[in-house]
Amino acid sequence: MKSHKRYTVRHRESSSRRVESCYYAGDAYEARILAMEVVPFIKAHPHSIEEIRCEDTEQG
Repeated sequence: MKSHKRYTVRHRESSSRRVESCYYAGDAYEARILAMEVVPFIKAHPHSIEEIRCEDTEQG
């Protein structure tokens, strides 16, 4: 079982407004799939995603 990290998915709506959503996923691809399942606009316009950023950083 792979550990999940926190990812922020940013997309731009048709009104040019930027929206960010956070998901816990195993990798960026999984975060993209989750965003497409949850946000109807992203499902209809998957190329509206501008950035997928991992928020978990190693500190030690």
